[in-house]
Amino acid sequence: MKLHFTKMEGTGNDFIVVDDRDGRYAGREADLATRLCPRHTAIGADGIIFVRNPPDGSGCVVEMAYFNADGSYSGMCGNGLRCTALFAAKCLGVTGEEMHVFADGEPHLAYIKASDERTAIVGVGMGEPVFEVERVPADVEGPRHIGKPLQLAEDFIAECTLLSLGNPHCVMWVDELGDDLLERIGPQVETSPLFPERINAGFALKRGDQIELRVWERGCGETMACGSGACAAAISAMLTGRAEKGRNVAVRMLGGTLFVRWDGEGNPAVLTGPASIIYEGTIEV
Repeated sequence: MKLHFTKMEGTGNDFIVVDDRDGRYAGREADLATRLCPRHTAIGADGIIFVRNPPDGSGCVVEMAYFNADGSYSGMCGNGLRCTALFAAKCLGVTGEEMHVFADGEPHLAYIKASDERTAIVGVGMGEPVFEVERVPADVEGPRHIGKPLQLAEDFIAECTLLSLGNPHCVMWVDELGDDLLERIGPQVETSPLFPERINAGFALKRGDQIELRVWERGCGETMACGSGACAAAISAMLTGRAEKGRNVAVRMLGGTLFVRWDGEGNPAVLTGPASIIYEGTIEV
């Protein structure tokens, strides 16, 4: 069987996007992710997105189902959501500057602006952050863990915030963002017994008006950018006095800068940044 795909990226966070509105790949998602995402022996990507028909009555144009490179399901992916909206507009003929995309069990508003044939600035509503530790989930003293120290490895304690944006995040405020920190501590935090579903490990540093961020993502290691991780870092900054609520916060990562706005509890985080179509192709599966 030949699979047609579109390779896309959002600030360097890259995806294989598959039009699966006929459901032909249902049940094969994990297998296809592990076969197609390796960078040296296949297409190569941080994960694979299956674009499907949304639930009836949802008011959405498509549904996003996202799987990490290791085949594990991820309920939410901010850059993946932005790429899905761009795919709907550029490849499926969805018109208008605004649309709703179904992901992680609910509709998410997306808007597209400054668009040309293959690229655009895409913003998405990420939903309301969840702070209750049992819902993150995390095996720490609760009910919340915001801006407090936590021992995350034998030789590593950091001020951190635990939250979920459809996937779990541990935002750690550090003094440097070297490769050794990411490669040595990142995997330990991801797989720590404190986090029964593993966790995305975000290492954040406030520099001037920006947040510098590197993320070790569960299921695929460090990525060039992490949309939900950018939201988590910005929200943590707002809750710990490093940034103001209700204003766009710039989060700079290896692949570029994303902007996050959050008006406080009871409101969704809004993630905005560039996304693009890289190429299309077919591969035998």
